[in-house]
Amino acid sequence: MVDWFHNLKRIVSRHEPGDDPHALPRAAAALMLEMAVADDGGDAAELEIVHQAVRQTFGLEAGELDELIGQAHQAKRQSVSLYEFTRQLRTGLAPEQRAELVEWLWRVAYADARLNMHEEHLVRRLADLLAVPHQEFIRRKFLAREG
Repeated sequence: MVDWFHNLKRIVSRHEPGDDPHALPRAAAALMLEMAVADDGGDAAELEIVHQAVRQTFGLEAGELDELIGQAHQAKRQSVSLYEFTRQLRTGLAPEQRAELVEWLWRVAYADARLNMHEEHLVRRLADLLAVPHQEFIRRKFLAREG
């Protein structure tokens, strides 16, 4: 019984930030990678925005960035839902940082010069899970579209 509980605890806390300095960047990258494929895409423009966002926001060097993006791809594939990532980010980032992440999600969605209903729905859902107020969600949409 103790082994079962220990294994369950390890699985549940697998994505907790804890002592891992890359937990939050990895979670943010996983959400943006999900956004990149929301329109059956994942084209070069969308992936470049993901790299740019993680590099600028978290200040990672090229090698570190590539490794983290690879880990984010793997974490996304192993994940059962996006909730585990949004929970980490909601508790680990300040409100302004979460709003900035929503803006990056919009930038990924707009990277291929078209926005479909699946992308818009996903950004809306993620903004709700990140506890970004609707007014800020809309403001960040306009900022991303203009910039």
